[in-house]
Amino acid sequence: MTLGMEETRLEHWRLLIVRRDGEEILLKADGARLELPQVSIPANQRIAANINRAAERELGLHLICLYEIRTANQTLPGHPFYHAAACLRPQETVPAGAYWTLVRPLTTQSFSKEADFAAMRAMQTGLDCPLTDEPFRKLNWLREVTAWVNRALQPYPVRLTGSFEQFNASPAFSLIRFDTTGAPVWFKAIGAPNTREFALTLALARACPAYLPKILDAKAEWNAWLAENASGSSLSDTLGTAHWENAAESLARLQTLTLSAAGELPAKGARDLRLRSLLPRVAPFFASLREMAQDASLPERERPACLDWRELCTAVEDALGCLGELHIPNAAGHMDLNPQNIFCSGQRCVFLDWAEGFVGCPFFSFEYLLQHFRRAVRPNHPLEMSFREAYFSAWREFLECRVLERACELSRLLALFAYASTLWNALEERDSLVLPQRVYFLRLARKMSRMTRKARTVCA
Repeated sequence: MTLGMEETRLEHWRLLIVRRDGEEILLKADGARLELPQVSIPANQRIAANINRAAERELGLHLICLYEIRTANQTLPGHPFYHAAACLRPQETVPAGAYWTLVRPLTTQSFSKEADFAAMRAMQTGLDCPLTDEPFRKLNWLREVTAWVNRALQPYPVRLTGSFEQFNASPAFSLIRFDTTGAPVWFKAIGAPNTREFALTLALARACPAYLPKILDAKAEWNAWLAENASGSSLSDTLGTAHWENAAESLARLQTLTLSAAGELPAKGARDLRLRSLLPRVAPFFASLREMAQDASLPERERPACLDWRELCTAVEDALGCLGELHIPNAAGHMDLNPQNIFCSGQRCVFLDWAEGFVGCPFFSFEYLLQHFRRAVRPNHPLEMSFREAYFSAWREFLECRVLERACELSRLLALFAYASTLWNALEERDSLVLPQRVYFLRLARKMSRMTRKARTVCA
């Protein structure tokens, strides 16, 4: 395991901290020239939250993060990252050796590092020409959001206290927890490529309100909504299996509530994993992987030389056909059932973050949740059977036991194919398929190949 290494690895972020509508920027003396202040934060964790904490701890400043600044040399080893931020308390005392400096007179000769000046110019360009679909690039966006949250809370018996914590920041994305006189509330806004989450979250909150946090208000211009705090503890924080069984049953109950509206969910942003949509994907997906497997840049050990691509393609197509013959109703599903986004309280669980929500065979979702269960709980057949029973008990009033068992067996292979082909399409659209990702897909193909024998047995 590499968990310990990840906990100690740090990323270095140089901060473009501005005040007075961006007219002044905080700089440090570096000999006769100037440089941006820098903080170090844990790698692979929430960037905005950690920058804000580090700035308060190391610089004594309270900030609101704006967005990351991309520079030409950012991919070079040891090169720092850049992030724009606004000072929430412009009169705060700045660190020793740091000064508020007018932006306008600064030139590349003002800086000891040319990249610092380039990052500042990139920030200025973004501020001068904000896009309509980037509401959080503006320096005063927090005032607008806070005012909207205040208005949204008027019908409710709670008010903002002024305290908040920012978790995500970008020109189009935002996640903030606002403290109130009662329980906290969460402001979430999303931009491309995940804008589908906005309409889908609202639709699911209406269809199955017991299994999503209550939506207090929404603002379509920002693809944003305000939600109640999810009570209870996250599934990732529990050691017992009772919460896992509650989560499995809650997932099934949520899905059964969406059966009548399943046909409308693709228009609401759900990914389409219905069988009629998956079947045309099979041949192109495996043809692409077969071609990729011949890439000379792949490590020799990662080339699946003995894999019969035609047989694998046929096995997946046959499994889809067999699943279709069972007439499983389509329902809402979730491709990313991260235990951190499942909160359990008593017998009820709520599910967050529907960016990977889909409509299709409901049992695919159970397979994704089952993988997390196996990682969290030591291999134990009786516990896994109880976990399965918690999920399938809610489906017995809709499907016969024989159908459930066959669908469960087929879903092991097909859920993996649905996940892999969906991820592949998303990466191909963004033209961002790098070597580690190609290796990952070939490993998934080998895993699917090992599953085909069981699928053939079910279809026989």
